[in-house]
Amino acid sequence: SMYVSEYFSQSAQKLSFYSWYGNAKLFHFHVPEETVLLRWLLQASRGKGPECTDMEITVHFRYGAPPVINPLGTRFPANATVRPSYNISITLSSAVQNTTFVNITSPAAGDWFIAAHLPEAAGRIEVKGFSTPCPYMFQADMFVLRLTDMPVLEPGVAMPQTVVSPAKPLHAKVFVPKHAAGMRFELRSCVTSEQKTCAVRVVLGSITLPQSFQKITTCKGNVNCSLALESPPWEKWLQIMVESLGPANASVSVEMLASFTACRPGSTSSFLNFSSLNQSQTGPRPGSTGAAGSSTLSATEASHNASGQRSSCLQNQPVVREDLDVVSVRYRLLNGPSVPVNNLSPTLLLLNLNTGMDSGGSLVVSLLLNKTSMNLANASVVACVSAASPVLSLNATHNCSTAFFQGYPLSVSTSSAEATLIVLYPQTDDWFLSLQLICLKGQGQCNAAEAKVTVFAYLTPCFNDCGPYGQCSLLRRHGYLYAGCSCKAG
Repeated sequence: SMYVSEYFSQSAQKLSFYSWYGNAKLFHFHVPEETVLLRWLLQASRGKGPECTDMEITVHFRYGAPPVINPLGTRFPANATVRPSYNISITLSSAVQNTTFVNITSPAAGDWFIAAHLPEAAGRIEVKGFSTPCPYMFQADMFVLRLTDMPVLEPGVAMPQTVVSPAKPLHAKVFVPKHAAGMRFELRSCVTSEQKTCAVRVVLGSITLPQSFQKITTCKGNVNCSLALESPPWEKWLQIMVESLGPANASVSVEMLASFTACRPGSTSSFLNFSSLNQSQTGPRPGSTGAAGSSTLSATEASHNASGQRSSCLQNQPVVREDLDVVSVRYRLLNGPSVPVNNLSPTLLLLNLNTGMDSGGSLVVSLLLNKTSMNLANASVVACVSAASPVLSLNATHNCSTAFFQGYPLSVSTSSAEATLIVLYPQTDDWFLSLQLICLKGQGQCNAAEAKVTVFAYLTPCFNDCGPYGQCSLLRRHGYLYAGCSCKAG
């Protein structure tokens, strides 16, 4: 195998005591594709004066977006998603400098963020010139090891490979196509060079922080071994690692096979959407055909949709992304703002957040059920917001998760017609909103039913402008913009 190493460095930053997110110093790195090892070199140092005391520095890590942290134990807005970041502590005591390494094997390719800060600010008012603050510095550098000749697995084609030794695992990758509902990975014909019992470990996926959803299985003997994934990440390379669990000098020969089950999408979009989009911005055009022609086309389209819903696994709703300002986006439904939801297949909306500059704000998704559209007392509309791929099987017990992402569930019913979700610092990716009608007393009740749900989705720097006692501020790090709230009072 051919490995190449790359080194990325960022300038040191002076650390601050924490009173709001702007005090945390942010480092932004981009991990290249086919990286098998990531190593961060974290260097912390302090001044040598008598005012410099022992200090503990907290360092947070996250993939895809800045880490969501809460050193002060303050309250987040209701319905906000708060997943604690992965963090470590670096102590500066008798030593003036501390060097720490953090290793990650098979890291996810893309944006990674590090945030570092000192403990909570004391809040004392000091007279300028009478006290000298101690300088605490922090620097993060990144070392990556990439595999240049990673084998590519073609769907449906068995590929023979050899694991040379336990110290050198086999790395491969497969491209997941769009609209893949599931993936099955098989390991077959496992043979060792010393004719002993075959024992290998298979790992699908990459490590992401703070949570990692790698799929791992151990295969023993000559029996075929397989792993199944629901809703794998669309239009992305999926890393595969096979490592030997046998003797150090024994090589292992295996056959790898990946197959996908496709999801046939139904769509309500047509050329009518583009004409309606044009009219919504410029007004009705003179000389247009009028209502009669439109109603005829709509009826024809409706009959196509009714027959297509039963044979498709999802219903696409066209969404337009409108960039308003920095970290400020509005999503507009072409057929909306309300969307039809039934129990045959989920209604799907794409919320594009993959520009690389969207992860520094808050994604807000609000649902409002039109009660008159649904006359079923025991029915509800279950929704799931997920990144990379949508949830295609929604039911009352489903935990709203895809192959490598834990989504965020929402639900509306006649008794509770509104629901809101706030995703703080959403990771850079394609995000999906899936909605489906669920009947608690059996899906047979829902067969002929359809609910209308109004969807509002937007990206904002700070939710609700940080409230009455907060101030929203835009922060910058080497061209990357992100937002944070600072308290003005209370």
